[in-house]
Amino acid sequence: MSEIISDADLEVLTGYKIPSKQCQALRDAGVFFLVRKDGRPRTTWQHFNDPIAHRKKEEQYTYEPNFGALK
Repeated sequence: MSEIISDADLEVLTGYKIPSKQCQALRDAGVFFLVRKDGRPRTTWQHFNDPIAHRKKEEQYTYEPNFGALK
């Protein structure tokens, strides 16, 4: 599942052949990717199927227990 997505698959998934447009489409979808030296994006199927932007964030609890009840 951590296979790198091929250039051909990225064209199909993003709908663009131009690397800068592919990068923008991935960025808009919240998908983590790296940019190769030739400007093409590189990501894995895991990042595509579970984008960082859509992952459930940990809930932060801001309340404290009632320590007075312990007495």
